[in-house]
Amino acid sequence: IRAAVQMGLDTFDSCFPTRLGRHGTALTSKGRLNITNRRFKTEYNAVLDEECDCHVCANGFSRAYLHHLFKAKEPLGHQFLAIHNLRYMNRLMASIRSDILENKL
Repeated sequence: IRAAVQMGLDTFDSCFPTRLGRHGTALTSKGRLNITNRRFKTEYNAVLDEECDCHVCANGFSRAYLHHLFKAKEPLGHQFLAIHNLRYMNRLMASIRSDILENKL
């Protein structure tokens, strides 16, 4: 997205963050996480992204709990990842706007 902004794009409309969430992928400051991956089954003390202030991360829902929701086919898991991913994208765009105002981009 940053590269697109540098080329002059300034309007985005995408189902990308919610679609990823429905399929078990979380966007994080360290890259994508597929919460359905078996390794998250026992990550009881880790939120999706330590740098995130979304409802899911701020309230301490663990990667293990989110993994469980997806494995149990609970719709709440999809909703939680959609909420998280939308907040991630909002923070990303706020960062880009700030960089534009400070002539960093």
